[in-house]
Amino acid sequence: MKKILFALCLLLFASCTRDVVLVLPPVSPRLVLNASVSPDTDVTAFLSRSWFVLDTVTDDGVADGNIQVFINDRLQGCMQSVPDSRFAVRYVLPGCRVQAGDRLRLEAGAEGFEPIGGETVIPDPVEMLSVDTVRFTRFGYAGYEYPSIRLYVRFRDKPDKRNYYRLIIEKLTEYQKGDSVITCSSMYRSEPACSGWLSVVYEDPVFRSTATNPVIEQLDGTTCRGTFTDDMFDGEDYTVRSSFWPVDHSFKGDSVTTTVHYDVRLVAISEEYYRYLVVIRNFSISLGDAYLDGLVEPTATYTNVEGGFGVVAGCQLAHRRFTMPFGDKEPYWTPFTVYD
Repeated sequence: MKKILFALCLLLFASCTRDVVLVLPPVSPRLVLNASVSPDTDVTAFLSRSWFVLDTVTDDGVADGNIQVFINDRLQGCMQSVPDSRFAVRYVLPGCRVQAGDRLRLEAGAEGFEPIGGETVIPDPVEMLSVDTVRFTRFGYAGYEYPSIRLYVRFRDKPDKRNYYRLIIEKLTEYQKGDSVITCSSMYRSEPACSGWLSVVYEDPVFRSTATNPVIEQLDGTTCRGTFTDDMFDGEDYTVRSSFWPVDHSFKGDSVTTTVHYDVRLVAISEEYYRYLVVIRNFSISLGDAYLDGLVEPTATYTNVEGGFGVVAGCQLAHRRFTMPFGDKEPYWTPFTVYD
């Protein structure tokens, strides 16, 4: 009887499938303008174009565009295109820098595209008061132990307005052999071949308070990309908590010396930057080994660029670094290693 029911179920599901011809009318490309501007550097932006879902994209950069920079409604100049192997097309206005409270507006255009523009207000700097660390052991599957570090980042929040923040943790490993020094980076769960991996857990309640989707309201903040607001502590000093593993030490060998730094960055971000990151966090949600993307409601990518796509945002960085002491564990890999 069970076999008969199973066969009927298979027939039922098979009868529910059909081929559908999907017809998608082509959409004309638009300019895409992205900029994250800080008082620490010259005003920089990236200009590209959107592409249709069925297009084969080899290069979406726009090198012959023009971007005008306005600060508090005053024209500062036209940005210059700068060759950069890491990015498609980068634009810079040399010598032009912003200050806290400035209203920055970028207006871009290129032949064959409609003009676009976006603006943001540069946030106030954040005062980082202290960074304290505690070592502990995290227990994983089958009792496996992960040496970990918990961070307590204390800072001062300015009152009378809503402030937005992002906490970033990065491991930087310097490999030195003679006069040669190579630096490799690890952030979040990335696994570049040269630097291993870094798993960050945003444990503090402030990270959960910004959930916009019921599916992720009860998660531990792992997927929040470090974003939070001052809704829980407006105008007060606050200590935000997070942790990471694995924990690596520096090492001094006969031929290669490795120096391990952990950089803690608390970034004051503009509302546009925050809203973009909150939308991005909804695109990939996981709980343990289960991916919950299919349960998430469709969400449009956030943009504050009129007539096109992208994000024009502002930020201010507070930074602390601590360097790990030398240990007796030799690194499993160095960029100077020669393989047969």
